[in-house]
Amino acid sequence: MDKPPVINKDMTLLLRHQAILAIVAILIFFTNLGSYALFNDDEAKNATCGAEMFRRGDWIVPTFNEGLRTDKPILTYWFMLASFKTYDVSEFSARLASSLLAVGTILLTYHLGRKLYSAEIGFLAGLILSTCLLFSVVGRAATPDSSLVFFVTLCFASYVWVVARRRGGNFGEGDFLPVVTTPPKPASTDAVPEKNNDDVAATSGVEPNLPLSGRLVPANWKFAAPAYAAMGLAVLAKGPVGFVLPSAIILLFLLITRRERDLDGETIKPVEGRWWRRWFSMVVQIFRPRPILEAVQGMHLLIGLGIVAAIALPWYLAVGVKTNGDWLRGFFLEHNLQRALIAKENHTGFPFYQLYQFVAIHLGCFPWSVFLPVAVYQMWQRSEEGARWRDSDRLLACWSIVWFIIFSLVSTRLPNYVLPMYPAVALILARYFYDWEREEVDIGVYSFNLCCRALWIAGTLMIIGATVAAFMYAADDQWFGLIGLIPVVGAFVAAKFLDQEKRARVIQTLLVMSVLLAFVIVGIAPSRIIRYQDSPQFIADAKRFAGGEDFIIGTYRYFRPSVVFYAGKRVAVLQSSLEVADFLASHPHAFVITPLNKHNELRENLRGDVSELSRHRDFLHRDELILLGRQ
Repeated sequence: MDKPPVINKDMTLLLRHQAILAIVAILIFFTNLGSYALFNDDEAKNATCGAEMFRRGDWIVPTFNEGLRTDKPILTYWFMLASFKTYDVSEFSARLASSLLAVGTILLTYHLGRKLYSAEIGFLAGLILSTCLLFSVVGRAATPDSSLVFFVTLCFASYVWVVARRRGGNFGEGDFLPVVTTPPKPASTDAVPEKNNDDVAATSGVEPNLPLSGRLVPANWKFAAPAYAAMGLAVLAKGPVGFVLPSAIILLFLLITRRERDLDGETIKPVEGRWWRRWFSMVVQIFRPRPILEAVQGMHLLIGLGIVAAIALPWYLAVGVKTNGDWLRGFFLEHNLQRALIAKENHTGFPFYQLYQFVAIHLGCFPWSVFLPVAVYQMWQRSEEGARWRDSDRLLACWSIVWFIIFSLVSTRLPNYVLPMYPAVALILARYFYDWEREEVDIGVYSFNLCCRALWIAGTLMIIGATVAAFMYAADDQWFGLIGLIPVVGAFVAAKFLDQEKRARVIQTLLVMSVLLAFVIVGIAPSRIIRYQDSPQFIADAKRFAGGEDFIIGTYRYFRPSVVFYAGKRVAVLQSSLEVADFLASHPHAFVITPLNKHNELRENLRGDVSELSRHRDFLHRDELILLGRQ
């Protein structure tokens, strides 16, 4: 009788990890996805742009309120067009691609961690990333950020996968694999036949007689092509940053690794002296001309640039031709160069702008950010000690530092600019928890206990802040303040397990707490918000007063992009009381949204049959808004 097939344990673990991650990610990113209105400003602008292109049947030129929109490239709109064609125009279909890509990023982060470290670390990183507050929010938003994060992560996953294949299956453990040599010939003719280097390489997965540093680059351009293809799609999602920063990160990683190899081989010498002299010497040694040239050649950068151009350039050329160059000028000059040099749209951060992204990361990675300083410190300690997986640590450090520094220097600052480094941050945290659970770190119970206390304090502040915000903006949902109890209780339970030295239980508690917190904040709470969002209510009122007939709508001293989305047509932005009067007189079903305190300055020019039809509060503001028109 035939024996039943034996299922590989590694494959079983792989499937179980992916199934759990997929379930958690779907729960967080798809629960009530279309149950609340679009948020101003970016989400509404992007969704409106996609809807206008869909109605025109145009796959080339992005527009908002029937005017050229040069803020973002085309990829996000293409995803929306495909979704609108399947599910029609709605909040759900506008956000669908972002949610699908967020789930994909979670799975990519798992496989990235699996190749950099181990399956357990990859699994932890996937759960951590899915529950980071900002990533959870952006993964449900109709913006290009989820697309950029996915393709940047895909780029690094492709690179790591190729290198891991050359180093015996694991990116970081390749340093500890011996160079394969030809085994001695058996003395007896009856012995096992001799294997050559290729045979050994095929069975071990390690390329023979190849320097260890050589295994950090793809064997040829074909193996590098998937990473560059991902960069090309990232360029279509957000612009040149999708190619420039990933290439710079990999290049810097190769140069730093080359310097370390040269120091070990004593081809260069470390410099002694004051700290500034050591740092200057280190920079000079890293950016030597010959290693740069070798790294560029090893990366197949020129061929990669051709692959990126082949993917992204056709659309950029097409939109340039169709708009007579207006879109290209607006995007590259205003939304790239000027954003780097001048703060746009009041996105300046706070006065100590150097700390802006530091604060933004800690808020965006909550609740895990309370452990981030310790995890980063532990990573620095490992680099000093030359611990295992040091190449993996170094790649994540380059990924995080380059992205953080670049977007800390630009004048326009937004927290989502550093979102593509979140997978690296999640992996750094996961590596710390993995080592801490096995008591392999110098920082032990005391520091972890301090982190739990910080989590408890943050939860308490959340209770206070959410209660005040609900009182001001969501009077019927005072229960929002109770959300802060989740991290408070989670920190308390984790501390109790910590006292009992049950480290695995501590990490399980933190994971359950973070999943529940993310689920409530982004999956449950927003479904209660729609009753306070003014734009869909005003459009519904206008349709009701129009009696199902065609209508036109304008705004005076007030404008929200979501009004355009829900109106499904151009919204007139009126500049004077005379314009308002003429607009209302031009159509039997004309309506104007304006602040209540502007009504008096309009009265003298309005016809006698024009009156206030409805009133709603401006969402997340203190003003009252009214709808003017003829009943």
